[in-house]
Amino acid sequence: MHEQTTADADRLGQLIGREFSTAVVLFHDAVGRHLGISGTERKLLDVLDRLGPSTAGALAAHTGLTTGAITGVVDRLVRAGYAQREPNPRDRRSVIVSRTASPAAQRLGPEVFTPLGQAIRDLSAQYQPAELAAIATYLTGLTDILREQTARLHNEAVTTSIPDRPGRRR
Repeated sequence: MHEQTTADADRLGQLIGREFSTAVVLFHDAVGRHLGISGTERKLLDVLDRLGPSTAGALAAHTGLTTGAITGVVDRLVRAGYAQREPNPRDRRSVIVSRTASPAAQRLGPEVFTPLGQAIRDLSAQYQPAELAAIATYLTGLTDILREQTARLHNEAVTTSIPDRPGRRR
């Protein structure tokens, strides 16, 4: 019986670890394409929405991207009209990045996130409050694990153990 439970747990881990995370990444990539930007650029807009106006350093710390990568993403968001840079009043050497009002981004609510929210509410209605609490605890733990593993990968010198890809900068 224990072997069956372990096999079921392994299958569930595969489902959550690969299928669910892939679906999330592809969803956000599709949302980005809806706006004419990449999934990474779209998620940085989401981070800006949650954090408010931020320095590139704060965005890098929050996302795990390098400040150079953040600069490139912000450049593209500014060109696309989704973000702006302003001088940092507390530090002349840096800028504050903030979202700009955009009709396309404002349509995301009713066109994308309202239907998503309704579908999630419909799914959630199938569970008892105690079951939803257990699911929330699990997903919170999974999120913490992903953040920890992301930080670990950023902190380790993993690039030395991964073969160079064509066009990859070191």
